[in-house]
Amino acid sequence: MFFRIRDLADEAGDLYVLSKELVTLNKLLKKLTLTIKIHVHKHSMAKTEEEKLYHRTKHARTTVELGNLLKKHYKLLEKLKRHHRAFDYALRKEQKI
Repeated sequence: MFFRIRDLADEAGDLYVLSKELVTLNKLLKKLTLTIKIHVHKHSMAKTEEEKLYHRTKHARTTVELGNLLKKHYKLLEKLKRHHRAFDYALRKEQKI
């Protein structure tokens, strides 16, 4: 596999963009975990079986969404680590010159 060595400004730009994506993804994760907690609480407080079923299915659907977001989160962290290593390499290379 061939990797192109990019300059320092390119790697810094990629790190900035990826960090912004990570912040938005973290906000979504926080929102979904709060939604899951709310549905668990509403499920336990529900009086009829229909209400319990409704909140149980909402909880299950949101849990699946959370799993998908966690996969995206992991992939984004891997990209961030790769660009961080490339940024470090470009910085060291620039300092030597």
